[in-house]
Amino acid sequence: MTLPPAAPGIPVLGNALRMMGDVQQFFVDTYREMGPVYRVKALNQAFVIMAGERANRFLLERGDEVFSSEESFGGLNREFGMRVHVLRGRPHRHLRKVLATGLSRDLLAARWDEVVAETTRTFDSWAQRRELPVVDGFQRLAAAQLSVALTGASSAARFETLRWAFELVLDVTIAGKWPPLVLQRPAYKRARAEILAFARDALAERAAHPTGCTPDLLDRALAAVDENGDPYPLDVRAGMALQGYFAGINTLAYLYSFMLHALLANPGVRQRVTAEAGSEPLTFDRLRHMPALHGLVLETLRVYPPAPGSARTVTRAFDFEGFRVEEGRRVLVATSVPHQLPEHFPDPARFDIDRDFAAARKASVYAPFSVGSHTCLGAGMTEVLAVATMALLVQRLTVTAARPGRPLRVTATPGPNPGKRFRVRAEGRPLSTPSRHSR
Repeated sequence: MTLPPAAPGIPVLGNALRMMGDVQQFFVDTYREMGPVYRVKALNQAFVIMAGERANRFLLERGDEVFSSEESFGGLNREFGMRVHVLRGRPHRHLRKVLATGLSRDLLAARWDEVVAETTRTFDSWAQRRELPVVDGFQRLAAAQLSVALTGASSAARFETLRWAFELVLDVTIAGKWPPLVLQRPAYKRARAEILAFARDALAERAAHPTGCTPDLLDRALAAVDENGDPYPLDVRAGMALQGYFAGINTLAYLYSFMLHALLANPGVRQRVTAEAGSEPLTFDRLRHMPALHGLVLETLRVYPPAPGSARTVTRAFDFEGFRVEEGRRVLVATSVPHQLPEHFPDPARFDIDRDFAAARKASVYAPFSVGSHTCLGAGMTEVLAVATMALLVQRLTVTAARPGRPLRVTATPGPNPGKRFRVRAEGRPLSTPSRHSR
């Protein structure tokens, strides 16, 4: 068996420039040119890319057998105690189950009033600004939403520190944008110590003063035991708390940003979701009856997936599509490539909120959050929050592009996002009903 073919690149940089931009489009284009498995280079990094329906099925069926996530995600564990990203087998399944109980839709429903109030306060403040950098605004909103929903307290005072340190770790350990030596700098070490102290203090405060309400992520972390019934170490408990305070904000913020872009680019879709949101108070139960908004979320995830590839390291050599992938190779399974293939999604270039995603989900060709045992734990809550956030946005704001006609420029790090150039202007809309947010 031979090695996979190498994708054409330029000297020294290899494929880095194309992968630093719209990496999803790069995967799709190169799949069409090279087939379902090929090699790429990006500066000092080399990957085997696996793409297409059969690659997704391989990750789903054999991923735990031949792959490890330690090299790609070990930094999150070493720096912030997020052990779930590197475990395998029974310990991994157990910790995922523990975390899932603290990232549930039921918890979101229990804290619905607080989440809606936080979101509407944010949108009302946007109406007072001349111009808004979209990604930054949505990052701050997502951090507030998640911390209120999952822990009951805002992390806004530490937002800048959390964002900077967490994104730096991702850029060093996953994207390879910076050398590991960067994490030895005093500024980062101080930020890391502050973040870990913040998580530990939150756990200690909750242990001393239980709320007696629906158990949230802090309660679950305090009570958690491992697969053998032994309490998790404090660093793992702190990592569990940080999953709620920060780990998911970029996924949410980038999704919100791309959804807003889709609304601006598709006036017919915007008209439908605005009519569907109406002016009535947005209760949790109403979210189930908003097909246009659900379609907007799912179609945005198809076109702009938050996790277009799943990075792994090969622990046992295997054959795929006639080529040998050797032990020790870094592999990136481009799970969202089928999103742009007409055999799975007819006329894939058309933004269509009426697509039927049920069969595609079942076949694992619709995979915005990857497939297999490391699928995003917060995927369900992400979709619900996205529906709610866009409904509240169109209820309270009229948004226009700050630079009409400027094309969207997608950047790949620390995850696919519209970048700092995406800015809007927002004006408040009059509300015809009192603001009541009961479930």
